[in-house]
Amino acid sequence: MRIRLLADEPGLIPEVARLRWAEWGNWPDSPDLAEWTDITTQEAGHDALPVTFVAADRAGAAAGAVALGEFEPPERQQVSPWIMGMIVRPELRGRGIGRLLLQALLAWAVAQHGYRQFWVATGDEAVGFYQACGWTLTDSFDRPHEHVNILTLTV
Repeated sequence: MRIRLLADEPGLIPEVARLRWAEWGNWPDSPDLAEWTDITTQEAGHDALPVTFVAADRAGAAAGAVALGEFEPPERQQVSPWIMGMIVRPELRGRGIGRLLLQALLAWAVAQHGYRQFWVATGDEAVGFYQACGWTLTDSFDRPHEHVNILTLTV
């Protein structure tokens, strides 16, 4: 498994967008695949946020991705950066790819920008993953059509 900045692997942007669309594209008001491709392209920074790290398998296909960006969701104003778009191909989950992606992303964020605290908003299905990676559940609440959990990590 090779993990790199998506900016250094731009040919994988459509694959990462398709993975994200397949996972989250059925939500109400969700953008179409072209918009997911645009979002993924915008998150493919190199030296500044937002950035995305991508895991590529031996064949060079996208196995997963994770982004980091600065934004302020309505429930958590003035805290950043946020983990965004964490995805691993369904058939590869449970093999440590997500953990490797997070480690690479966090190492970059600490070394390049001095970030020490990170945030993620996720559904119930991913809380255990983040907790196993050392994150702390700090809040949960309901939005229309979803339950949201907020976790933080301080390094």
